[in-house]
Amino acid sequence: MDKPSDKDILQGDFFSPGQKDFSLRRKSFLWGAAISSYQCEGGNFNCDWHLWEKEKNLAPAGSACDHYNLFKKDFALAAHLGLNSLRFSAEWSRIMPHRDTVLGEELAHYKEVVRSLLSFNLKPIVTLHHFTNPIWFAQKGGWLDDRNIDDFIKYLKATVEALKDEVDTWVIFNEPMVYVYNGFIHGSWPPGMKSLRAARRVLDNITQAHIIGYAQIKDIYKKIGKTVNVSLAQNLHYFYPCPEFSFGTNTLAAILVNKVFNFSTLDYLVKRKALDFIGVNYYSKTYIERKGFSGAQCSHANHKERKNSLGWYICPGGFYTVLMALKKYNLPLVILENGTAENTEALYGEYLVSHLKQMERAIAAGVDIRGYLWWSLLDNFEWDKGYKPCFGLIEVDYKTQERKIRPFAQEYAKICRGSKIG
Repeated sequence: MDKPSDKDILQGDFFSPGQKDFSLRRKSFLWGAAISSYQCEGGNFNCDWHLWEKEKNLAPAGSACDHYNLFKKDFALAAHLGLNSLRFSAEWSRIMPHRDTVLGEELAHYKEVVRSLLSFNLKPIVTLHHFTNPIWFAQKGGWLDDRNIDDFIKYLKATVEALKDEVDTWVIFNEPMVYVYNGFIHGSWPPGMKSLRAARRVLDNITQAHIIGYAQIKDIYKKIGKTVNVSLAQNLHYFYPCPEFSFGTNTLAAILVNKVFNFSTLDYLVKRKALDFIGVNYYSKTYIERKGFSGAQCSHANHKERKNSLGWYICPGGFYTVLMALKKYNLPLVILENGTAENTEALYGEYLVSHLKQMERAIAAGVDIRGYLWWSLLDNFEWDKGYKPCFGLIEVDYKTQERKIRPFAQEYAKICRGSKIG
């Protein structure tokens, strides 16, 4: 198989129409991995998550993977594994530690990150918001107040302007529904609220920020005569009715949850023409039972699918179902996150191959998929779960910051180099 040229991978050709058989699309298909700033960089004390850890006495992110300083080493390992793309996030609270301050040295840092990626022939996909907010933003109401949208847009414009010459693919928000649910309904993430009204307001404001940000990014690139592709990363579950009791009413509940959680934001943004592609994050199956007038995660804990180390139900067939459901939007898809945390090495490879086969099946059925990124390149800080879950292609010793490639990552490397499963 011919090695892709830098132009093929780094200048957006993966958004041109592709073959149904991705083994024939090596020059355009993205094989990569993803990371996020707070989970990997370390040394971030200016964001709301840092205060939340102190308030709730949680394990601190601390130095994390020290990726802020070791990014070149990490990108070299990614290239060694045959990856041709990497998704990372810029950290708003570093770039704007105060409302009226944009730090040029931090923008220069991320510019160096991008140039390092390009030096290893890794296409950069940049996320602007991956769950964390500057402390000053949170203290003035955060996403509850629509007047604060302008603060985010200021950060967006400064970051895009700094990186526009070498980045052509942007993800404005990562998993807005996950952020809203955990922060404003379940209350397990900052700011720890449990209010449906607040959740609705926050989702509305994030959605509007995406639409405004989308237009701003398009305008920036139009002025320099370059093409840019903009999206968000949407977390999609395979919602299935709990069969143990009240299957009929649980089915209706699952349909409702699927519509609201998986597709309501996508429906709105596609209608507003604010997505150039759909970023897909998929991990697992979630059983739903009726609760009140809606639905909730099933309380029955012993369904037949196996669970990973976090207790998530593993269902490759659900991946296919979700991908097929996205076909209606008639937009390219990029799998921005797919992965698992396991206690047994063999289960990583099993998860990887079984999900890639379902992706291949969806492509053969006409779903326009342009790339697949594993979560995560590195073991990292998994929010309220701390450091115990291990998603990485690369194992990290957090005490010594030593890296070690996991055996299943070598299997992924063969797939990346040959665009062929099995």
